[in-house]
Amino acid sequence: MHNTSAQHGAGALETASELAKAGKYGKALQLLLVLLRQDPSNVRVLDLTATCYLEIGDSQTAVRLLELLADSNPALPQAWGKLAAVRATSGDKAGAVQAFEQALSLAPGDVGLLAARNRLEPFASDSSAAARLRAAVQNTGASQRDRILSHFALGVIEDRAGAPATAFDHYAQANALTETGYDHAFQDARLHAQLAADWTGAACGEAADAPRMLFVTGLPRSGTTLLETCLTRHSQIDSIGESEALSKTAAAVRRYAAGRYGDTGWWNWLGRLSGEELEQFRTLFLHNAFPLGRPDAAVVVDKMPLNCFEMGLAHFLLPNARFLFLSRHPLDAGLSIFTMNFGAGHRYSSRLEWIGHMTRCVYGSLLDYQAKLGETLRVQSFEALVTGPEAQIRSVLQHAGLEWEEDCLSPEQNTRAVRTASLMQVRDSINTAGLEKWRRYEAQLEPLKEALGGQAWIDQWQQWDRNAAKTGSLVPDAA
Repeated sequence: MHNTSAQHGAGALETASELAKAGKYGKALQLLLVLLRQDPSNVRVLDLTATCYLEIGDSQTAVRLLELLADSNPALPQAWGKLAAVRATSGDKAGAVQAFEQALSLAPGDVGLLAARNRLEPFASDSSAAARLRAAVQNTGASQRDRILSHFALGVIEDRAGAPATAFDHYAQANALTETGYDHAFQDARLHAQLAADWTGAACGEAADAPRMLFVTGLPRSGTTLLETCLTRHSQIDSIGESEALSKTAAAVRRYAAGRYGDTGWWNWLGRLSGEELEQFRTLFLHNAFPLGRPDAAVVVDKMPLNCFEMGLAHFLLPNARFLFLSRHPLDAGLSIFTMNFGAGHRYSSRLEWIGHMTRCVYGSLLDYQAKLGETLRVQSFEALVTGPEAQIRSVLQHAGLEWEEDCLSPEQNTRAVRTASLMQVRDSINTAGLEKWRRYEAQLEPLKEALGGQAWIDQWQQWDRNAAKTGSLVPDAA
């Protein structure tokens, strides 16, 4: 009987694990909570249950479960490390550092723990932790992962120590070790297809029962998380964070159109799908976006930076949607992308030339959408946002159809879990620390500048950004 019960529990745990991998966190929790009542100390059950709570946005419960896991397994560094990571997403920096220190006392040479702890609060250049990271990059027997993590961490340490050339060398070595590839032709084809797309007479879906969506887009590291954090301080705004709902729906739309029309192009659906068919895909988007049910908020933010390429489809599926594009200086954004460990998440991020090409494609797409989406699209200058936040956020709220609320000026008081690369920055008050960081690396960024089109293109961008700060549009007469 005991063996049968144990086998049943193991089977239920594996089922819950598969459900969680598929993004069905609510269904996974139904199984996990039963298992947790049966065995409150089971390491795998506690770990997976905490993960599911974190994924559905309940970071407080996730922290409590991980505290129980760490307290009941005090010699397990992974338990302390995960607790630290989740505390960090919740804004508890001191608690996260404390948990990381506990983990490192058990596993002082663990590069993953060292790199994660360094991300919260960089080690001193002459510290023993920095020495361990340097030993890792010099160890020919170290894994590629550990060497990459160590180089990125040392880049942060040397930057903080005032040694930009040494820091950049570490970032470059980390990116050189990163096995990615970037398809210029793919990006060019996607852009050219968008530019050629004729919207005249194309049907739109209905939006009667859909929540009002606000898509926050732009290049990664352009300020999208900061703006989302400001906006979700508003009493009538909720967020689904960096959701894949739109990209999954876009893939389904194109597969359907390809099967029906034999056309595999990016805009193979435009002018072909009826309003009823678009309605079905709108329903699919809403299912993907709100697997646990729709929030009561008047406006729901979808913050996925490179959704900027899919704003056209979102417009046809959700005609009442509004769009925001964050515009940050291309050398600052490019530097920040290059110095962040995205791994395979952003395949262009490991080479300056690739970042430059992607940036040109993003702005080429934006200019086209500016003309086609009109007043539904607002371009938000990052510089204007951080130097004059009240006026800019008032304009953003007006764009979303909402009244001003003072709380939007205090993103550091937001208790929402943040899981992006900006998780520590957005726990600070709005500030100008992100402006003109590129100047310290000007010489090293020449390949990026050249790929962008040289100083002439940057000068053009600066004029676009000045226009955006005043009017919300790169080209004033396009809005």
